[in-house]
Amino acid sequence: MVYTRLETIRMPELPEVETVRRILEERLKGLKLTSYELGRPTFYRAPPKASLDALLGATLEAVRRRGKYLILSFSGGKELTLHLGMSGRIVLGGKGPHTRFQFTVEGQVVSFNDARRFGRVGCELPEFGPEPLSAEFSPSYLFKTLRKRKAPIKAMLMDQAIVAGLGNIYATEALFEARIRPGKAAGALSRADCERLTAAIKKVLALGVELGGSTLEDSAYLDPLGRPGGFQDRVAIYGRKTGLCGHALKATRKTISGRTSLYCPVCQQ
Repeated sequence: MVYTRLETIRMPELPEVETVRRILEERLKGLKLTSYELGRPTFYRAPPKASLDALLGATLEAVRRRGKYLILSFSGGKELTLHLGMSGRIVLGGKGPHTRFQFTVEGQVVSFNDARRFGRVGCELPEFGPEPLSAEFSPSYLFKTLRKRKAPIKAMLMDQAIVAGLGNIYATEALFEARIRPGKAAGALSRADCERLTAAIKKVLALGVELGGSTLEDSAYLDPLGRPGGFQDRVAIYGRKTGLCGHALKATRKTISGRTSLYCPVCQQ
């Protein structure tokens, strides 16, 4: 599939981060953090060294996810929060040319590579809405939250305070699945629209997780073992000129939340 240059610039979303989480927990749970190293130049926000020092000797008990953030939980109630930014990758193995942070757990080296340096280590979690794959994210919640909101529905879906973990590719696919245009005012959605959209979001994200996320032509996202995701081969409209529905696609006249917003003028009336 051929993507435009704009469409290859994207932040890892819930399926990619969840894929990373599962691999890290499977490979590292129960191991002690023995050392860490900060690369230079480091992130645009320096990690808190005192907090990193406190992790030395602690055992990794779990790897959690909240929205697009990874949370490494260590013994003694200690935590390390990571955000991949636009181009961050977690790699099980040695250093790369853009390694900004690296830690070792009983001989297993974990590197945080980030060419653009928008990733973060030791950051605080922002305000989040419900996880979209949870029971809390329901048609009733979505309808109540979106009432009287004039912003485009796609912008609302990408607002992490409304729903956690959604970004451009999965919001685009979900809106197509629900037959709703991305530029439609969020407050104009009916209860029936919210029912379709909630189901579509859950369906698209579940498939994304099952396929290990999506890897575009720049290969900015690969899982910690260096494997690409497979969702990009199943997209209905994202990055396409013609949708799987067979219709030529259009883009909204104005970008929404800084992203190109494709839609099918026939299916998404």
